[in-house]
Amino acid sequence: MYSGKLWPVHPHPYPNELLSSWLVRIAHANGEKVQTFTHQEFGLNKQVWNRDIDRLAPEWLLERLSEKTATPIDVVRQTTLKRYEGVLFYHSTEAGVEAWVTPLGMYHRKRKGFGIQFCPLCLKEGDEPYFRTTWRVAFQTFCPIHLVMLHDRCPECFEPIAFHRIEVGKDAEAVEQKLCICSNCQFDFRNAEVRRTSFIECAIEDKWSEILAAIAIQEKNRRNKETLEVLHHFSKLLCSREASKKLFLFFESLFDIKLTIPNGKNRTIESYGVLFRHQTISLALWLLNDWPQNLFLAWLDGAVRYNFLLKDFTNPPKWYTREVAKMNVNYKKRLILKQKYMSNRRFNS
Repeated sequence: MYSGKLWPVHPHPYPNELLSSWLVRIAHANGEKVQTFTHQEFGLNKQVWNRDIDRLAPEWLLERLSEKTATPIDVVRQTTLKRYEGVLFYHSTEAGVEAWVTPLGMYHRKRKGFGIQFCPLCLKEGDEPYFRTTWRVAFQTFCPIHLVMLHDRCPECFEPIAFHRIEVGKDAEAVEQKLCICSNCQFDFRNAEVRRTSFIECAIEDKWSEILAAIAIQEKNRRNKETLEVLHHFSKLLCSREASKKLFLFFESLFDIKLTIPNGKNRTIESYGVLFRHQTISLALWLLNDWPQNLFLAWLDGAVRYNFLLKDFTNPPKWYTREVAKMNVNYKKRLILKQKYMSNRRFNS
């Protein structure tokens, strides 16, 4: 254990850096393997890596990091996902899936889930590569800076990103490796394929980028929070095989595209891979866009049922329930409304 007030090398977190990324950098900067460093500095009775510390960091860990790196505690707290409290979710939870936060799938100290994403172009920038808090946001499937798709696994061996295990089973020189090296196959994530982002409509890109910008600055705006809640509910519908069947047929016909069907195993948008999330959020944004006309069109077509629009949606926004209530009509009434809509459309074309 280092006896000084500060650790010999005590780097501060980079802008938007994840707690886990920062802690690994501190250990390596002091010439120690991650497990050795955390055992020495926090004790064997205080486990660090058997939990998602980015989401559930214990107070003793945050206080110790603040003390030993001369970093203000408020800055330390900003490395955790609690920074998005009131932005992505109202209050952080100890168990279960957090709204719009990608799960790591913890199994002892290993990760079974694809919860850490990265942009290969961002990793190339700056003095050294590091991982961002925004890369744990499930709503972010692309880099708003470079407009390229994020990766959520090693593109070489397809294993989850686990930079805290980068030197496990290796000699002491492994502490010199950068965080962008795959802990399983040694692939450099900076060399990952750069995949340009595509959107089904320009309006979708604009709205998505607008919301991501608000998330990045942690804007606690009621309308933005309600918008994310509605998008989360739409995403949940699109992840449900029962609710999404007709919706997917509707979208495939509307945009003349072939969509990936949900596997039925993952019930939450957060648990899916980045490509399926990108597809799903795109469709959810379309339903919300031009409010409430697009949703009304999908409902008229029979692609989504009224009861699904409110099912398991706790405290939906008033502007949402007000429009959805208009869809609480029987089959015959819906057909009449559809015929009227089609007639008006032909007349105006």
